Amino acid sequence: MADSRVPKKPGGTKDKPAKGGPNPPKPGGNKPKPKPEPIQGISEAWTIEELGPAPEGQEWVLTPGGGAALRPIPPKETGGGDDTTEPTEPTGRPGAAWVWNGSTWTRPNKPSDGKPYIWDDNLGWQVDSALMASRANARGYLEGLFKQFGFDAADTANLMTTIDGWIQQGLADAGTEPVLMKFRDTDIYKRRFAGMAELISRGQAISEAEYIQLETSYRNVMSNYGLPSTYYDSPADYARLIGAGLSVNEVEQRVVAAKQSMNPLVAAELREYYGVGEGDLTAYMLGLTDEKGLQVASARNQEEIRQRGRLAQIGAAAEQAGFSMNRAQTESLAGTSVGQTIDPFQMQTLSRLESEFNQARRIADRETTLAGIDNETFDQRDALAAAFGDRQAQMASERRGKRERARFAGSGGASAGSLAVERNF
Repeated sequence: MADSRVPKKPGGTKDKPAKGGPNPPKPGGNKPKPKPEPIQGISEAWTIEELGPAPEGQEWVLTPGGGAALRPIPPKETGGGDDTTEPTEPTGRPGAAWVWNGSTWTRPNKPSDGKPYIWDDNLGWQVDSALMASRANARGYLEGLFKQFGFDAADTANLMTTIDGWIQQGLADAGTEPVLMKFRDTDIYKRRFAGMAELISRGQAISEAEYIQLETSYRNVMSNYGLPSTYYDSPADYARLIGAGLSVNEVEQRVVAAKQSMNPLVAAELREYYGVGEGDLTAYMLGLTDEKGLQVASARNQEEIRQRGRLAQIGAAAEQAGFSMNRAQTESLAGTSVGQTIDPFQMQTLSRLESEFNQARRIADRETTLAGIDNETFDQRDALAAAFGDRQAQMASERRGKRERARFAGSGGASAGSLAVERNF
């Protein structure tokens, strides 16, 4: 194909080759080539004289079909002394762009500007426009992907400098996956998807799209429950939750427990039972820190959070109802069949506990009075034990109730002997 800078002859030319083949011998050495006769059926072919001066460092060559092209001027051979005549180039040149190096026809060096080139025997190295377009598309796709990953404009610009180098090396010529594979091994990727390494170690790897979807779902849950935005304004806030393989439902359960830990009474029990600092309650119940507020490598166990949340909420409800409970007593209640039904991952748990403990408070007050009448020792926490299914405490409460009813019923209700039997039951 002719160079775009070659002037067009009036009437155009057709692709019929000129007489004499592509490499006719130069008649008369350096003498101007005579103007060729018009070839039948096509317009007149170009001559070197008609083309005018070539750009510096290049020369015009005639191509088959009456066209012309530019090529680099081949180096001159010097024979020493005053002999500065050009050696005669041998025949057999593969194309106009090939140069003689003194022993063989060779291609000039490929340009080193990072662009993809293809070779044309007559025109030399030509930019591969199709591959250039493919690389541009790959770059645009990767840049858009990195923005979706959450990198800001400055980080994206710095990252694309590295990516451009990989693209120029041809890493994206067969698709973008080789670039992504190399990107996944960079520090910036490992920081952005910090939870991915732990998932991979357990054989639970997910895609970046799935990772980002989890982040979005976690963020929505935390926002909906009114947690401070500091807990969901950075990818690092989700890394340990994702790394632990927590579902959105499990994270919501932790958020509920964290929300309820903001109740002053629950917070007080967490501090008393486990030494959790007041400023770290939310992060602690989310499983992101230890008791001292230090970040943990991986989110804590779901059952541990459930158990500690249960004890704190039972203790808080007891304190609100006027029962003084230490950790051992609270653990005793939490270990009962009724206590195990207390779920700190449900928003209604605290209100339910408050209702039950208020009822236990009324029973405790009544039985304190009855025990005084009967000269019995009564621990008000026995009323809580009865409420939580302690059969022995329930039976003692029932006996006091019977004696009270008997007193109101007179002698027909119970004899002194029968009361004595009940006391020793």
